[in-house]
Formats: sequence, structure tokens, C-alpha cells
Amino acid sequence: MESQSLSIDEAMNNSFDESLNDDLLRDVDKKKGLLENLHALVLEMEWEIDDTNLDMYLLELKRIEIKFHSDKALCIYIKILDTLGRYLRFKKTGSHPETAAYLKNLYDDFEVAVGLPDDEKNRSAAKQVSAFKQFKSVLSTPPHTSPHPLPA
Repeated sequence: MESQSLSIDEAMNNSFDESLNDDLLRDVDKKKGLLENLHALVLEMEWEIDDTNLDMYLLELKRIEIKFHSDKALCIYIKILDTLGRYLRFKKTGSHPETAAYLKNLYDDFEVAVGLPDDEKNRSAAKQVSAFKQFKSVLSTPPHTSPHPLPA
């Protein structure tokens, strides 16, 4: 009788674990689903950056920021992505030539961070802050004389 009890307990634990994993996967999928429009805009901006797609990009970031307002690490990513978008909007053709590539790489990391556990997400966001500070120093140097390599 005790062996049946253990197997029932094991079955319940396994069922609970599977249910919990399914819930976590659904939550990650739901969060990533919120990024579909932003993802499309970032891809569009790889080909051409203009006022229209920049305005849509910045508006989409505001929408996403509202959804992720309680996640400090993701808000850090969103703030940096917003700053880069506003920089591109302001500087237009005078922006640093690597800005769009940096924005795309940052977005890709943001998309990954959405599915990370909090401790990994926090470490990743901290690395992005350091990388952004480095990129800002690159922006303050004319493109042809930049002594700093761009952050990866």
C-alpha cells in the first residue's frame, strides 16, 4: 500500500511540475508575443530608418513599457532602446553609423531577456548598462576617429 502511495505522490508531483512548466512557458510566450510589433519595426529599421518607423518604434516602446512596468530589468532595456530611438530621431543622417546595428543587437538581447529567470535577467541588464555607457562614449567621438570598439 505504501508503494502505491509513493507512486501517487510521485504522479501528483510530476503532474504539478509539468503544469508549472507549462504555465511558465505560456507566460514567456505571452511576453514574447507582446514584442511582435516591436520586432517587426526593428527589422524594418535595419533596411531604412525614417520618421514614420521611428515614431512607431518609440510609440511601441511606450506600450511595452506599460506592460513590463513592474520588471525593473526589462525596463532598463526599454529605456536604453528608447534613448537610442530618440537619438536616431534627433540626429537622423548625422547619427553614428553603428547605432542601428547596436540597437538591433540590444533588441535581440532584450528579446532573450524576456524569457530569463530574474537573476539572469538582472545580470544581463547590468551588462547592457555598461555596454550602453561604452557606446555613449563612442557617440561622443567622431565616427572615423573612435578609439573604442563598439560593444557587442
